Amino acid sequence: MRQGFKAALLAASSFIATSAHAQDAARNTDADIVVTATRAPARIESLPAEVDVIDVDAVQSRGVVTFADALREVPGLNVVAAGGGAGQQTSLFAGGANSNHTLVLFDGMRINDPSTPGSSFDAGQDTLAGLQRIEIVQGPMSAVFGSDAIGGVVNIIPRHGGEGAFNTRIDAAYGSFNTRSGSLGFDGTLGGFRYALTAERNETDGFDLVPERMSTRTGEKDGSEMTTLTGVFDLAVSDTFALDLLVRHREAQADFDPFVDLFPLPEQRQDDDDLQISQNDLDIVRFGATWTISDALSLRGTIGGMESQRAQSDGGQITDTFEGRRRFGDLTLDWRPGSVGAFSSVDVVTGISAEWDDIDIAQGFGFPPPSFFTSADQTQLGAFVSAQGELDQLTLTGAVRVDDYDGFGTHATWRAGTSYAVTDNTRIYADYGTSFRAPTLYERFTSFGDPNLNPEEGKSWEVGADTRFHAFGQEDGLQLGALYRHSDIDNLIDFGPLFTYANVDRATTDTAELRFGAHPLSWLTAHVAYVYTDAQNDDEGTQLLRRPKNYWTADIAVSQGPFSATFSWRDVGERSDQLYGDNGSALGIGDTPSYQVARLSLAYDVSTNAQVYLAADNLFDETYEPVNAFAGAPRGATVGVRAHF
Repeated sequence: MRQGFKAALLAASSFIATSAHAQDAARNTDADIVVTATRAPARIESLPAEVDVIDVDAVQSRGVVTFADALREVPGLNVVAAGGGAGQQTSLFAGGANSNHTLVLFDGMRINDPSTPGSSFDAGQDTLAGLQRIEIVQGPMSAVFGSDAIGGVVNIIPRHGGEGAFNTRIDAAYGSFNTRSGSLGFDGTLGGFRYALTAERNETDGFDLVPERMSTRTGEKDGSEMTTLTGVFDLAVSDTFALDLLVRHREAQADFDPFVDLFPLPEQRQDDDDLQISQNDLDIVRFGATWTISDALSLRGTIGGMESQRAQSDGGQITDTFEGRRRFGDLTLDWRPGSVGAFSSVDVVTGISAEWDDIDIAQGFGFPPPSFFTSADQTQLGAFVSAQGELDQLTLTGAVRVDDYDGFGTHATWRAGTSYAVTDNTRIYADYGTSFRAPTLYERFTSFGDPNLNPEEGKSWEVGADTRFHAFGQEDGLQLGALYRHSDIDNLIDFGPLFTYANVDRATTDTAELRFGAHPLSWLTAHVAYVYTDAQNDDEGTQLLRRPKNYWTADIAVSQGPFSATFSWRDVGERSDQLYGDNGSALGIGDTPSYQVARLSLAYDVSTNAQVYLAADNLFDETYEPVNAFAGAPRGATVGVRAHF
């Protein structure tokens, strides 16, 4: 039975056919329409989930350059960098779940690195110029996207060709720590052909990632470099058939500082000017096609792959290398018949997919040359159905997915939810879903791995409500939102008593969120959000690491004619972490202090085509550690110019 299932999926996924409107929605400039939650265009207010959309042009006009900094504006998404500088390893904790429970997509493609221990995505290596928007859906999404989506999904949507034959975009900025960034982009439409090309570069001398309080700090700076090229091409062959191609190449490298093993004494945090992630590259290629069978039915298929290459070096000598490759193919059928029976609108998306992952790892664990080697591969096959229907004020959403992996067989997940419009401005919603994370190739096949590991499994439910009030003469003068989410996660993978990976832990996470917005004047808006997270290891009765119980964000934005300004503030509460003393030595698990960071940005439109901006980060020069023993960025300023023609 399993062999028949595999054969059918492999055969079907080799087709090249596609559905038009997933791409059309991704290019939609209306922030109220998203594609990530159901794989089809949907209004945010109809979805039984917490959904945020980041408009990249808007955050760039506030002087935000990096992907990680843009994500920090999203309540409930905890962005944790090993140090505050650009280019440093950055993890995403969505909905209180682990960092490897957040699935990251690039235009719908899975780009979590298969060669890392947890197969997680490093959010610290990307800049924004080649992107159009970022969609974030928090909560269990495995029923739609498969493994890793226990806490949520982040979907990065690139720029596509605009109106006119030839458009140019130029960005350039200079800031503290000798930070230089710039980008150049071209896009346009020539008949049925659309194109978008972007080149971007960011480099900084950085600052010392060892905190000032530690006696092992020397002041040695930890810099980084990032270069990215992105191309998106769409060709309408006929009224009913189109082709598309997406390519992206990113190169990055960064300095870092070590934790030195002083056995039998505790390890110690120290400066080291010779250590470097000397290679952190990512390549993505996807070819697709679209066949619009009728007004109600369309077919989409893609083939492509990604490759990640990461190397750690000490004094120019390679100590560790990680190479991961993924090849994929999928076929998706989208049916939008309009009204069906009592439903005024129905959208059904069904699809099948195949992925082939393989890794090559050489590790010296910090010492050259590498002496431990791992090569492994696996095949994953999946099939899913996602549906949404509107029935008067009620919207029903559901999804079911089956995934089959080499090594541990078939795994099924599902999700169901509803959103009810109490009035035109008020709705309540609820959902329940299951999710999973497949054991990684690293966890299964390294010398301390176990090929018989079981998947991590999650069960979550969520209730929420949001409303808008007419106030201050504005239709949306006041906005309120609230949600509560509970998740149980079983079979968590960690090191067991024999220092090998094992299914050893269970976790429970509870998240409550309140959001408030005000639009008292046509030129003034304000937002405040509070997130409470209780994430516990059930077996040990301890808090999960690096998840603050209390998290506040706030911003005030002013826009008058060509002038705009934004003041934003974050208060990250105490959180459990591995602590290090002032001499750099490990002290065990404990609470690391809370911190507050403020940011101010000013922008002025010189003309309809050009803008200058000034931004100040860590405005009050707070000394803080986002991760214990890693210094946050000191106060810094950036001045830049953006132009489009």
